[in-house]
Amino acid sequence: MKPVRTMILLASEKRMRLIENAGVGKGLAEIADYTVDDLGEVRASYTDAPGRQQASPGDGGHGFERPTSVRRQKREDFASHVMEEAADMFARHGYDRLVISASPKMLGALRDEMPDALKKALHADLDKDLAKLPLKDLDTHLADVLAV
Repeated sequence: MKPVRTMILLASEKRMRLIENAGVGKGLAEIADYTVDDLGEVRASYTDAPGRQQASPGDGGHGFERPTSVRRQKREDFASHVMEEAADMFARHGYDRLVISASPKMLGALRDEMPDALKKALHADLDKDLAKLPLKDLDTHLADVLAV
């Protein structure tokens, strides 16, 4: 019987790691580790300051608040880069399943950017930021979703 190969994506707002589990009893192996600086420029598309509206003649005007924070926009842009890299790696190496672990806000951004091919392969998503953990400690955190 062919072993089930799983790619594990660990992401924070500034780092992504890709881990491989080649099947039961094979353990975990790190295949990629990138920071926000490695995956291209994050495109926050704001101008220098929010716009202003003149309420009435002679009034100083009212400032508009940005609809989305700069941090959120950077998170969403990084999530887009992360999903592009993960989808490419997933397809190139022929994985069977995907497990994602990220903080709740980053996990939401990743779900929004996830291509259909990865959605179909998604085995589990965990709202835990495990991106900083050493490889040797990951198996205990993934025990509920993987037989390492």
